[in-house]
Amino acid sequence: MISEKILRQFIAVAESLNFGRAAERLHIAQPALSYAVGKLERHLGVRLLHRGRGGVSLTPAGHTFLAEGERLLQQIGHAVEQTRAAAHGKAGKLTIGFLGTCGYGLMPRLVEHFRGACPDVELQLFEMSTLEQLAAFADQRIDLGLLRPPFFGPQDDLETHLLTTDELVAALPAGHPLSGRKRITVSDLRDARFVVFGRDHVPAAYASLMALCLGSGFHPTIIQECAQVSSMLSVVAAGTGVGIVPGDLLALRHQRVRFVPLSATHPAARVEVSLAWRKDSDHAGARNFVASARACLEANAG
Repeated sequence: MISEKILRQFIAVAESLNFGRAAERLHIAQPALSYAVGKLERHLGVRLLHRGRGGVSLTPAGHTFLAEGERLLQQIGHAVEQTRAAAHGKAGKLTIGFLGTCGYGLMPRLVEHFRGACPDVELQLFEMSTLEQLAAFADQRIDLGLLRPPFFGPQDDLETHLLTTDELVAALPAGHPLSGRKRITVSDLRDARFVVFGRDHVPAAYASLMALCLGSGFHPTIIQECAQVSSMLSVVAAGTGVGIVPGDLLALRHQRVRFVPLSATHPAARVEVSLAWRKDSDHAGARNFVASARACLEANAG
């Protein structure tokens, strides 16, 4: 096996074409350097240097080995830098699950802020419900997750940090009689047909809707359950029904959907977003993302 040390020794000789000067540069004795290069040639089975009265010169094989040796040393140097950067969370890969509703406002802000601090970290982002993220944590398929408590699933192995609290808003078809209002009450929707996040797929969102409606004195008429925010908005846009969604979607401009804030004092009218990671995680990049997220939101709050 050819070591980094012998590569550097050969390159020093090849660049100076003088064993004496190369030995001085490397701070070793000239006979030791000559022996090391000779041993390298015997290992390769080729002559790398011409040695004669006129001095030292490279053979064609020597020219090739010099170029490849320099390239290999650059690769080794890059590997060392990347390894050290990864150990400090400045390189490597970070896999994050996030709720679809966070993809329109919160998630882009957090990612932009993190990229400013750690531009060399490769981010892999996957839209997942809270339940899907909990399963992905259990299988170690994600390093971080943006999800909503309460958790209807296992979370004993997770650490969480509350990022933000969001007010729910009504998602109405553009032509709905209430779509032009600045704010409406949940009671205004008592006769509406609701498109909801499915109780089996997004139980926390389903529970919030039921609590809001029952707290306003009516049981909602549910015509369709959806798994993703995109499918819910498609149904609303078609004029089939109305939805109740997190206020993060106010950042979304949809031609056929209007988002109207709710006047509601019920606790279910506000939903939380938490950042979660495994308690046993030693991923420095994940720790950096958590710190970056906190700094981002603190800056926006200020």
